Amino acid sequence: MPRTRWMLVSRQSSQLLTTAALSTLLSPVAEAVTVGGIIWVPIRATGKEGTVRVRTTLSTLAPCRLRIVINTLVPSEPRMQYLAGAGRETFSARRLCLNIPHRPFDGTHKHRTEPRSADESAYEPDDIPEVPLAPRVAPGACRAVLEAFARECFIEIGPDFVWTEP
Repeated sequence: MPRTRWMLVSRQSSQLLTTAALSTLLSPVAEAVTVGGIIWVPIRATGKEGTVRVRTTLSTLAPCRLRIVINTLVPSEPRMQYLAGAGRETFSARRLCLNIPHRPFDGTHKHRTEPRSADESAYEPDDIPEVPLAPRVAPGACRAVLEAFARECFIEIGPDFVWTEP
């Protein structure tokens, strides 16, 4: 059960971000399932971004995807998002900051989008595997976090999912 809730200001504004769309996307009704494996690309000098496509029954919110951003200088602090929509209509349905402190949290926390205002509430989760702060991350640790994050978003890991380490 989440321990702390906090309202944060968000910069999201998408015509797709409605209470009905978000409620359906984050439920079994969406029948969300990953398609294919994770694809990693370098970003900036020290970063990597991984993307996993997600198929849902909600064609108006396509494309959906899971996104992971890892700074290779601090690999035990990945950020994850469940994104829907394309271009300027893209919005983040859920976000996870692992081992990343920012007010008012000392470490791991999740962000939940509030469609009426496009703001976010945040809370400390109890369903994410712990990843020790360290210059190296054990193989499989980020995959375990991704799978736990996907579960909360009602995303099934598809049979063709292939994980490669960042």
